[in-house]
Amino acid sequence: MKHLIVVGAGLVGLSTTRAALASGYKVTVLEQGPLPNPNAASSDQHRLIRYQYGRAAGYTRMVSHAFDVWEKVWGDLGETLFEKTGTLGIAHGSNDYVAQSLATFEDLGIPHERLTSTEIERIAPQLTLPEDAWGLLNADGGVLLAERIVDGLLAWNRSQGAVMRAHCRVEHVDLERASVRLIDGEVLEGDVLVVATGAWLGELLPSHALPTYRQAACYVEGPEAMMAHWRNGPSLTDIGIGDNYALMPVRGTGLKFGSGAHRRAGSPTDGFGAELAEGYEVIAPFAPYLRYAEGYRPVRMAVGYYVKDSSEKFRIDTIGKSMVVTNCDGQMFKFGPLVGERLIACADGKISAGELQGWAAGA
Repeated sequence: MKHLIVVGAGLVGLSTTRAALASGYKVTVLEQGPLPNPNAASSDQHRLIRYQYGRAAGYTRMVSHAFDVWEKVWGDLGETLFEKTGTLGIAHGSNDYVAQSLATFEDLGIPHERLTSTEIERIAPQLTLPEDAWGLLNADGGVLLAERIVDGLLAWNRSQGAVMRAHCRVEHVDLERASVRLIDGEVLEGDVLVVATGAWLGELLPSHALPTYRQAACYVEGPEAMMAHWRNGPSLTDIGIGDNYALMPVRGTGLKFGSGAHRRAGSPTDGFGAELAEGYEVIAPFAPYLRYAEGYRPVRMAVGYYVKDSSEKFRIDTIGKSMVVTNCDGQMFKFGPLVGERLIACADGKISAGELQGWAAGA
């Protein structure tokens, strides 16, 4: 029986563990914090899964495959931790991200509707839009219940025999030999090693260091009449300038606003705290498009850290007996179980390292 060592128990690490167990591996998972780790990038109430990906046809196609693997995950967990809210991007120009997504949808045959500003306000009365704005609606996207998914995968992996070691800090990795040395001197050796440590990768493998960013999303409350519309409307993939998105409050989660414009350089060593006042900075790009915008207020901040370079393409580096997953921002969550299956397919020789890297880059 081959032994897989996984460093990092975020969604990618847990998904790789799930796929390896299904393929007959013995698996040891090493997590530097508690299980689950509230500071992991995977830790949040919910995450968006959507087809809107601009001109990135490879990632758009990948979303369909991701949905297929999520169905297998729901079978393992015994419950569906996904809400199909639909996903809506609002365009403000002739060649912005939403317009590019529309062209990709048309090329790939992705089901969609193009809505006028009046039609958008009919299904999302909490918004008020310029007359020339238009929307791209896909009915299949929605919300993944992230924290519950992580909890479910932890429990399932344990039930299938995975050794899950919390508060277990790795000091050194030998990628060629698939071995790790822990901070207390213990050495573990495997047949395959997967490193999926997110924003902590640069500390463990300085040769793989990439720009690291702090991203703070904001859970908000608005006027009650408007909150009812949020609960019944689609999630937003794009609105205004600056990569702004909103996740609907479903199954006990809150209404979450996020803004790419609010991303800034940072490191997990900077900490995970945030003052509520910072939430108004996240809300600000939404305000021009919110009906009764003055009634919105932040109620909780969610801080995470990601590695991301200008290519905005996932990287899976294969070195010796090891695979290193990196260049992943919040976009990775929707693909986590799919990535786990592809990593094990490569470990089993079903696909080559080059094919895996090209696929991860959206080829």
